[in-house]
Amino acid sequence: MGYHRGDVFEEIVNISNKAYKRKGIALVQKISTPMKPIQRGGQIISAYYEEKSTLDFIGVYQGTPIAFDAKETREKNRFPLSNIQEHQISFMKNWYEHGGITFLLINFTKFDKVYRLDWLTLSWYWKQYQENKGKRGFGSIAFNEFECNCKKVKSRDGIMLDYLEGIKMEG
Repeated sequence: MGYHRGDVFEEIVNISNKAYKRKGIALVQKISTPMKPIQRGGQIISAYYEEKSTLDFIGVYQGTPIAFDAKETREKNRFPLSNIQEHQISFMKNWYEHGGITFLLINFTKFDKVYRLDWLTLSWYWKQYQENKGKRGFGSIAFNEFECNCKKVKSRDGIMLDYLEGIKMEG
């Protein structure tokens, strides 16, 4: 079984989740997408997704439900909004409206930098993206936006990727 783009990043998030659990900070788990195997002659030859997934990770932090997705981009100066699925946006909106914390972790692989993009910022960009489809400049979020307005996620206190640092101040 080979690696998909993002598998290493997701594994780093999983290692961080184990550290959060061990330290009693949060309980966060990777959510698998249900797959239906296709068999021929008693052997599995392929599989397909039974349903659309929600987000990659769901859990609880300081009594508040959290849900987030881990995304990667090789782009230097932007994060393409096409990397996000419509059903993920819908799930995040509902999660937020029910009092949960939701965000994206974006790994800019060319810079080896990870940012936490909160729901309110993402929803503003997504609305612009939907209203201006096909117009130049609306299909992505500039790297500068991440540098100026998003939380840069770093290793801290024995947690490989401390994506929860400062999260209560945003809510």
